[in-house]
Amino acid sequence: MAIPKDDKSPDFESLIAQAEAAVEALRDTYRVQLSSDVAELCDIWSRIETEGVSSDLLDALHGVAHNVKGQGGSFGYELVTEIGASFCDYLRSGKRVSADELNIVHMHIRMLKRVSDDDISGDGGDTGARIVEKLRLLTGN
Repeated sequence: MAIPKDDKSPDFESLIAQAEAAVEALRDTYRVQLSSDVAELCDIWSRIETEGVSSDLLDALHGVAHNVKGQGGSFGYELVTEIGASFCDYLRSGKRVSADELNIVHMHIRMLKRVSDDDISGDGGDTGARIVEKLRLLTGN
């Protein structure tokens, strides 16, 4: 049974168009947020380089990485979510204090910065696949 439509009700296609426009507007806002998150990761990394690694700084990295992981896919940045997930998993799986481990931490930050700077959306295509593969090889996941 069809639901009667009155003259004041927008049609279904109009509602979809409005929703898509709203998501697109949020996507622009997300680009700014991603850039801000990456800048925060870079700032924390700079502190690690000058002050040395600490649980507090690693926790701060994890907090930002967790936000990045949770938001990217919602706005069409699945590669960001994948890098963020790898980053969170890596940080959670150990203390990450050796030079090699810190290099892998820094690699995650550099990859997120590249994706943000180059505005690589979706899964990133071939570039995204290379980034994900490199991180998998480095982390063993």
